[in-house]
Amino acid sequence: MPNEAAARRWSAKLRDYMDSLGRPKNLFIIVNPFSGKKCARTVFKKEIKPLLAAADINCTIIETKHRNHAQEITKSLDLLKYDGIVCVSGDGVLVEVVNGLLNREDWATAIKVPLGVIPAGTGNGMVKSLLDPAGDLCSIPNATFAVIRGHKRSLDVATVLQGEKKFFSVLLLIWGLVADVDIESEKYRWMGSPRFDIYALLRIVKLRKYHGRVHFVPAPGYEAYGEPVKQVDNFDGHILLSKQDQGSATKVKSCGYQGPEISLEGLEWRSIVGPFVSIWVNNVPFSAENYIPAPKAKFSDGCLDVIIVRNCPRSALLGMMLKMSDGSHVTSPHVMYLKVKAFRLEPGTRVGHPTKGGIIDSDGEVIARGDESAENSEHKYLMAYGPPIQMIVDQGLATVFSPLH
Repeated sequence: MPNEAAARRWSAKLRDYMDSLGRPKNLFIIVNPFSGKKCARTVFKKEIKPLLAAADINCTIIETKHRNHAQEITKSLDLLKYDGIVCVSGDGVLVEVVNGLLNREDWATAIKVPLGVIPAGTGNGMVKSLLDPAGDLCSIPNATFAVIRGHKRSLDVATVLQGEKKFFSVLLLIWGLVADVDIESEKYRWMGSPRFDIYALLRIVKLRKYHGRVHFVPAPGYEAYGEPVKQVDNFDGHILLSKQDQGSATKVKSCGYQGPEISLEGLEWRSIVGPFVSIWVNNVPFSAENYIPAPKAKFSDGCLDVIIVRNCPRSALLGMMLKMSDGSHVTSPHVMYLKVKAFRLEPGTRVGHPTKGGIIDSDGEVIARGDESAENSEHKYLMAYGPPIQMIVDQGLATVFSPLH
């Protein structure tokens, strides 16, 4: 530039143009110092904060102190002060934030606040699902740049319901082999992501199967799966209710978001009976950086992708688990892959062990447990193991920062 004044004028015009693109100026940052290898605090200070400062983004930073702290924070946060909420963690804090926003009285406007995720956990499935379609590596700088650019895309949210108990899911629900691996391998968290591979091998050697049944409303093109049944209980236009739970509907609808206003009246329900090795319901393609269980999943297609494994030899099962890194496991004759509009799981006992059940995991949170450790645990789970657990998706309810529109 010929002089300092000209440089300032050009700088001001460039900043005005960038501001017109909708880039965030004020962010609320939630750092989980306990996620993954417990390095989120250091990662934020050394890698993320300098980039946000260079982009002239003002940040309010808070660290989580206990489980569900992020949910408590976002439930009462003054959202008018911020252009987005960013989670420096694994997928767990994002899930807490979504549940916090949807349990507010002003949930309809609260859930429109853009959400960002910067990987500092073990799985990081949401970040991988966001960055991979753009050809970006799943890295801290790339995830941070996605927030700085301010591009946004919508994200489906699934309501997980049992009676008056509900949970909002953005990633997955699993039962059987995958849930056992995810939760029981927690004691090896210090290993990072390899813990999943090692414990999966152990669980395949000592394979468990579970009795049970699933009902679902198939998406177009998937009507041939399962056996046709009459409509499952009742659907009231907001949430799926079993007959014994309809009397609780008024209590369920007392506060916050109650589920999508989607009518499934007249649509055909179908059913699949176990025993099952594993049932995996995914909302986005990746469940972790190295696992893509649902390669056909989309961010806002109004569907859940269901992966079901019933009878399967151990050798084939091991091969399928190894192929999950590129999504080619879905071509196995032992895998049933379908898209659904609504899903209902009726979990049963472990084959050969009538007093033992399994683990139902939604977005890394154990919502129901029927094995012996649940009986001896002081932890109270959100839902009971055995009664039906139902899911229905609300298309594009949430918004996330993304490298692609």
